[in-house]
Amino acid sequence: MEKLLGDSGIVEIKGKFTDPVKAREFVKKVKIDAAFLVIEMPELDGFQLSNHILDLQSWAAVVFVTAYNEYAVEAFRLNALDYIMKPVDQDRLQETLDRIIQEKDIQMNPSQMQVRCFGRFKVIIGSGKAKFRTGKAEELLAYLIDCRGREVSRNEVIDRLWPDYDGDRAVAHFNTTLHYVRKALLRNGIKTPIEHLRGSYRLDVDSIDCDGHRFLARVSAAYKINDITISEYEEIAALYTGHYLGDNEFQWAERNRMLYREKYIRLIIKMADYYNTAEEYVKAADLLKTGLTHEPLHSILNYRLIEALLAAKDTIAAAQYYDLYKKGLKSELGLEPEAEFRRLMRQN
Repeated sequence: MEKLLGDSGIVEIKGKFTDPVKAREFVKKVKIDAAFLVIEMPELDGFQLSNHILDLQSWAAVVFVTAYNEYAVEAFRLNALDYIMKPVDQDRLQETLDRIIQEKDIQMNPSQMQVRCFGRFKVIIGSGKAKFRTGKAEELLAYLIDCRGREVSRNEVIDRLWPDYDGDRAVAHFNTTLHYVRKALLRNGIKTPIEHLRGSYRLDVDSIDCDGHRFLARVSAAYKINDITISEYEEIAALYTGHYLGDNEFQWAERNRMLYREKYIRLIIKMADYYNTAEEYVKAADLLKTGLTHEPLHSILNYRLIEALLAAKDTIAAAQYYDLYKKGLKSELGLEPEAEFRRLMRQN
């Protein structure tokens, strides 16, 4: 199996074991995408080990490799992704790998076209930033990316981007701007990912690497934050370098801007709770400080930060952040900190 998987050219083997107990301990610490298991083993059989793996890493694909086809029904009852009969050949294994990639939505190759939506919108192709003839051409591409693969009619796009235009004038602006988008991408060697379908338009999102799409997909996955997944959640949080299309005056983006902001704040709070539970108060505080660079007056972020600093015995920093929050509330909103802030500070 090691040789066959290595020969596939797309698999990185994280670990190999003849002892299922050692395999179980390994999966408690290292994130994996897939596990290939035999069924008959001492101490833990393949079915039992599969249950342990899926309890720890619910996103992983489990594939059973065995000489006995009578196990097939039980394998699929346990949510195995596939079942391979011995002797295994390269073609049959490739079918399984393709299925894992498709069903688990694993990104194998970096896209030629990278899109950044946090902060200011930009398209990076190769080592350079794509340039568009007009601001509306850039905005049209941003709008199609914001739709995340949904088909949109020409009239919908016109209503969002040219609300003051109507009739032939609006259509002319749309057609010209779409031409500019396609020309800018072709100039950089990118075959246009915009499809024209039955009077509607759709962006092939599978052909691009968009930080906003990655953030939304990964933060929406209901994986529990634990010792295995925390590093992945740190990567997700790091994608949020500014509010979604926050440096662009796209009025149509406001709804999703709020959606991304709320998901980011909830993520920061969940991660800080994980660090506090683990008594890693400094990590919790650093994370919350990063969150406050985007939402300086968010009450929960401020409260959790002061709480983490006090738990870390850094009373001076806690008092400083309380004063910053108090002054910010007063100057921006004419308000005083909530009663729980005052109680927290009095208790310490």
